[in-house]
Amino acid sequence: MAARGPPYDFLNSIRVHQAVPMAAGGPPCDFPNSIRVHLRFHYSVRHASLAPAEGRCCSCVMASRLLLALLLFSAAWLPSSAEGLSLAEERKIGKRFDMMAHARMPLVRDPEFVSFVDDMGREILAQLGNPDFEYHFSVVRDASINAFAVPGGYIYVNVGLINRADYDDEVAAVLGHEIAHVHGHHIARQQEKTQLLNYASILGMLAAVVNPALAPVAAATGQALALKYQREFEQEADYLGVRYLRGTPYDPRATLDFFKKLDDESRITPSFFPPYLRTHPMTDERLNHLEAVLKAKQWEGHKRSAPTLRLQRLQALARARSDSPQDVFEQYATARAENPGNPNADYLFGVVALEINRLEEARRALEQALGAGFIAAERELGRVALRQRQPERAVGLLRRHLEREAGDGMAWVELARAHEALKDTAAAKEAYLKGIEAVPELDVAHYGFGLLAGRDGDQGAGFYHLGVAARIRGQYPKALESLNRAIPLLSDDTPRRKKARREVDDLEEFLQIESEDEE
Repeated sequence: MAARGPPYDFLNSIRVHQAVPMAAGGPPCDFPNSIRVHLRFHYSVRHASLAPAEGRCCSCVMASRLLLALLLFSAAWLPSSAEGLSLAEERKIGKRFDMMAHARMPLVRDPEFVSFVDDMGREILAQLGNPDFEYHFSVVRDASINAFAVPGGYIYVNVGLINRADYDDEVAAVLGHEIAHVHGHHIARQQEKTQLLNYASILGMLAAVVNPALAPVAAATGQALALKYQREFEQEADYLGVRYLRGTPYDPRATLDFFKKLDDESRITPSFFPPYLRTHPMTDERLNHLEAVLKAKQWEGHKRSAPTLRLQRLQALARARSDSPQDVFEQYATARAENPGNPNADYLFGVVALEINRLEEARRALEQALGAGFIAAERELGRVALRQRQPERAVGLLRRHLEREAGDGMAWVELARAHEALKDTAAAKEAYLKGIEAVPELDVAHYGFGLLAGRDGDQGAGFYHLGVAARIRGQYPKALESLNRAIPLLSDDTPRRKKARREVDDLEEFLQIESEDEE
């Protein structure tokens, strides 16, 4: 993981406390705009989604289809007997759910967000010794404060939680808690205790989440008893999460800080009740238990770490992509004016200005940061140059950045696009491949290379990479079609052909199960 970086605290005042409203123009309806299912009885429904530039939040139809698919998934993949789940079954559930998530949930593809959570998660996982699962971390494009995990090592964190964190340790505290649920096999153990984890009980609880009027159905199928065990597992996850953090650079006391902050705000402002508290109910018993484990009191102050530049950059990007562009611009402009000569303030303002296409303001601020020795600004200046149709300058800036940060997948993509603008197809293809090497699941790199390879006459490689891009994006029928077209065009002994066959096998199995469920 990259160094946590120097502490900067001048932007602590820029915080987002409310979920972003649904994008204007959407059809009014009472059905939730997004549905997230926590397979250990942690569910949340919200009516506001983080609306990215490329699309709006889920429609009523999409939400209803997701609910139906999840119900069918529960019936097909969760055992109906009282027997416990084996490790293989937990892995199978997690993999199937993750494939559904990529197809139906608004996941963030930006590798900066994913690597932030993944790097942090890996540091925590190092404390487990030999975990039972290979863990996978994803980020959900949703402005609400939430995170959840499913069996088999799949953990999801909302952008809203990252955006709301006051410092990195709070995000780590949530990840430690979620890893503890998975590592503790809580869904399997809960099934063994309650003997109620079957299709009927899951159906009842999901129905209650979507429509509270159906809550008696859930109670009739044993939800009340299940929730009793949920509280026990929450306390265990609190303890284990704190223990994991003690072996990392992150302060375990952030667990108490985060839970207490959300609990206080929900009491002071009833309208602010984050899904994380609904799915992870906070009680005095849990807070007292955390105090005992941490040997700290809720009201006692302690020195907190300032947010790292990495976290501040992600928060700037998230706000620029979801909030009112003018409001975000003014927030960061004010922070910059209050900290004259601070290269960090110049840089973050430049990041925001670039993201909302205020290119001249971005260029001036980033050049000022670079002039003060803030070399990270070269990457953003390369992006500005490309958008201002100066591809030669973009190539120079991006190459200098990549000499220092060869693992920056998106910088390789930007470099490839600059070479494309200069009609240098060979250099563009090489840059796309470097991006894939740095971030194997970088869909835009696969897509860009696939297009260029096809135009150059290499149809096998073209279809293969277009298929991988579609698979990463959850476009499974399109992925299957492209990969099947690629296989006969690829040599038998090439890694691409072997990978394509494995991808096809997984996709065919998944799509067959979905087809049978729909029937």
